[in-house]
Amino acid sequence: MDFKKLLYFVTIVEEGQITRAAQKLHIAQPPLSLQLKSLEDQLGVILIDRENKKFEVTPAGWTLYKRAKEVLHSMSGIVAEIREQEQGMRGKLSIGTVMSCVPYLPSVVKLFQQSYPQVTFQLWEDDSYRVEELLQSKRIELGIVRLPLQSGLSDHTPDVSIHRLQTEPLVAIPPAAKAVVEPIIRIEELCHHPLLILRGQGDYGVYHRFMDVCKIKGLQPNIVCESPDVSTLMLLAESGIGIAVVPRSALLLRLEQVNYAEISPTIESDTAIITLKDQYLSMAARNFKRLLMESMANSIPFVKFVPPRSVSQKRTLPPPNTAE
Repeated sequence: MDFKKLLYFVTIVEEGQITRAAQKLHIAQPPLSLQLKSLEDQLGVILIDRENKKFEVTPAGWTLYKRAKEVLHSMSGIVAEIREQEQGMRGKLSIGTVMSCVPYLPSVVKLFQQSYPQVTFQLWEDDSYRVEELLQSKRIELGIVRLPLQSGLSDHTPDVSIHRLQTEPLVAIPPAAKAVVEPIIRIEELCHHPLLILRGQGDYGVYHRFMDVCKIKGLQPNIVCESPDVSTLMLLAESGIGIAVVPRSALLLRLEQVNYAEISPTIESDTAIITLKDQYLSMAARNFKRLLMESMANSIPFVKFVPPRSVSQKRTLPPPNTAE
């Protein structure tokens, strides 16, 4: 049974006459009568009693009318939903992100929901290596990662398109009770203190960038903890365990201002959106990607927080543990 026959039948019942129904459907009356007869033959019942010039819907006809209305209404809803989904107006958008890039999301998600309130989000948080895996397995449509990707150290990684977002420096967050006062700390001094550093599962990332600079300068950093989660590193720093070395955007994960020092020489970390090449990207994903890239392009540069101090209040990092 095709939907066109159901539409014809519903129109005939609602118009109460085949002639008026044909006019409304913009078809000739004889073909419409044949469609009705074909539907009755297919079901093996009389749907409309048309003998002796009367027009009376039978009980079977009323049952079909009711069910046909439900089916046609459902089909209209399906078509509307598909079209809205194509326009990015509804559906579920799956995004993967590294924790240190989570601060990018609130303003963009809020703006996105104002325009597309019927779109819901599924958010995956992991390191860049795992986010790339989720993209390759099509569990997510787009990912927000730190470069380089683990499947290749260039912007020409097979199967993955890379859209750069931002370059930012690594910073040092001291134990809360031993706040850094000087806005810059040299890496030679930093390496004498217990360090908590961001490290994911991949072969190259923030940890390796930091270690490369240390190697060039002949330094052996005192790393006491590695973790792929910047929130964990910052919490450990607050607990007095050591100095957290994290990308600067991670500071935005804290509602309160966080003391930090920039590291000299500057060690940079690049962030990017990744999508699969030659794969269909939903309109919702395309809209979100556009909003995120516009947001990053128009964002106000990160304002450095330097705590107020006087000479009598000045504190510095505690002396390194010389027992080792």
